Parts: sequence; structure tokens; C-alpha cells
Amino acid sequence: MDADRTPRPTAVKLAAAAHFAVALAFASIPLVGLAFGADVQAAAEAEVARQGQEPSVLASNGLSFDEHGVAIWAPFTIAGILAVLGFAALAGSRIGRIFSWITLPLVLAANALIMASNATASDTLQGAFDGSDDAGLRSLDATALLDAAYAAYPDWLPALETGRLVIVLIGCVLGVVLLAARPAREYFRKQ
Repeated sequence: MDADRTPRPTAVKLAAAAHFAVALAFASIPLVGLAFGADVQAAAEAEVARQGQEPSVLASNGLSFDEHGVAIWAPFTIAGILAVLGFAALAGSRIGRIFSWITLPLVLAANALIMASNATASDTLQGAFDGSDDAGLRSLDATALLDAAYAAYPDWLPALETGRLVIVLIGCVLGVVLLAARPAREYFRKQ
């Protein structure tokens, strides 16, 4: 830090901490998915068998309940971007502050979409089953399948999901507000 630069205010430190907290929250659920994905997949396949279908009907239709692909790289990418923006805030980067103002509301909106998607997952999956050309898939009860898969996660997952929701909501709002506060404005002002 330059000797002429204003000392880093508490508002900036707290904004950076909010970035880091949201980053960790975003990475938490996929980490659980990676740890328990095989158990969740096995539970889903067992439920398919309980419903009288071959467990392979899931794989043959491209359905998987273990974490992979976009379910892994998207949250980790978001977490990485937030961490970089947190460090940029601590470093006094004006462009980092601007990107934070853009990114934090987008993360908040993405989180809302994720929560809405999770709330309608059963209906969405049942619609996909009902519209399938595969008779075995059409016969499946999506709600029972999702319930069985979700039951394979640890009992503390709902508490983690609630904590994640709260941290993302508060962290995103707090990050934007703190970076707009007068001490932050003065800190990021051109010398």
C-alpha cells in the first residue's frame, strides 16, 4: 500500500469478508455433493428399482444424481470470482469495486434462481419423465425419487442450506452497501 493512500477502512475489510463468506457459502453445497454423490446416486437407483424399473433407466436417459459438470464448476467458479473480488477490495482496486457492485447482485439473483429451481425440482423432473419416449422413465414418481436421493445426504444438510441462503443474502447486500459507504468511497478515490 502506498504511504499516501488512505488506511484501509473497516467498511472495506468487512466488504471483503462478506465476499469471502459468500464464496465459501457458494462452494459448500457442491463440496457436500462431491462427498456424498455416490450415496445419493445409489439411493436414487434403489428407488428406481423399488418402483419396478431397472436402475439403468436413469443413466440411459442421461440422468444422474451425483455432482458433476456444471453443478460443480459453476459454483466453484463463482466462489473463485468472489474471492478474487474480495482480495481486490482489500488491495484498493477501483475496478474490483465496480465489478463487485455488478457481481454481488448477480450472485444474489443467481442464488434466488437456484432456490426457485430447487423448490420446483419435483414438478420439473416429473414433467420431463412424463414427456419422455422411455416408458420406464414415464412410470417413475419423481417426488419419491428426489425424496430418496435427498435422504442419502447427511442430516445436517438442511441447516447448511439455510445457512448458505442467509450468508449469500446478507453477504451480497452487505458487500454492496459497505463498498458504497463514505469510508470505502474515500479509500477507492484516485489519489
